[in-house]
Amino acid sequence: MNRYYFNFRQGDELSCDHVGMYLPDLDAARAEALYVWRELVEVAQSTGDVPEDCEIEIEDASHEPVLSIPLGRRTRLH
Repeated sequence: MNRYYFNFRQGDELSCDHVGMYLPDLDAARAEALYVWRELVEVAQSTGDVPEDCEIEIEDASHEPVLSIPLGRRTRLH
């Protein structure tokens, strides 16, 4: 199992994940990030406050960025 951290960036502001999550691989980390995005989008749409210029940045155990997933008004997650 590998440890991944899921940071949230909006514009120049970054909220860092200091706990992380143990997952089998980067594909599992990506799936987890997409699940979180879907939840965030549902909440944002219900309040009418869809975030713009946001992304989840996934870091590996050494805190090196390995993947980022953008979110904006036109982002569609399937």
